[in-house]
Amino acid sequence: GAMVRHFRRLAGYLREDSIRRTLRSETKWFHAPPEEIDGRKESQLRFVEPTEDSRFKTCVPLLSLRAAAGGFGEEQMVEPDGWVQPDVRRKLAPGMFVAQVVGKSMETRIPDGSYCLFRSPVEGTRQGKTVLVQLRSSVDPESGERFTVKRYFSEKVETEEGWRHMRIELRPENPEYKPISLDPEESEQLSVIAEFLEVL
Repeated sequence: GAMVRHFRRLAGYLREDSIRRTLRSETKWFHAPPEEIDGRKESQLRFVEPTEDSRFKTCVPLLSLRAAAGGFGEEQMVEPDGWVQPDVRRKLAPGMFVAQVVGKSMETRIPDGSYCLFRSPVEGTRQGKTVLVQLRSSVDPESGERFTVKRYFSEKVETEEGWRHMRIELRPENPEYKPISLDPEESEQLSVIAEFLEVL
């Protein structure tokens, strides 16, 4: 609806009344046909207008990974791209959000372009979990971005001050891609933002 209103305004500025009428009655230009991914149809997001009672109960925000990595925990700082009603069996809760994962490094578990459900913050141990990570001193070689979705593994040693990371490895699922390895100094520049829950 927002897209249609926007383009109808543009058509009005251009004095193209016929286009304005077409945009109101014809929406095929907006709805792409579902594609087959690994033998299943790509999910279609169901956008909703949230109420105070429905937020994080029947719907969650749709965020870009950049927005999520930029401070999802501070809700007033993140403007969602909308609210969506995910078709999942699990109970929704505050901190959950949907984001699109682009790239082939997590295939076949997360197909390129999939919309996925995440939960922030990560509860319990991070070891072995697939997480959204923000890198402050490096970038993901695949995307060139400072945020990435990978499986988390770490090696720790106990010191007088407590446990200290010796190495953190962010592993892809796709064997064609190499892990991102971080030494102790680099690991201090890493933030684990959210845990991957499922592909929608």
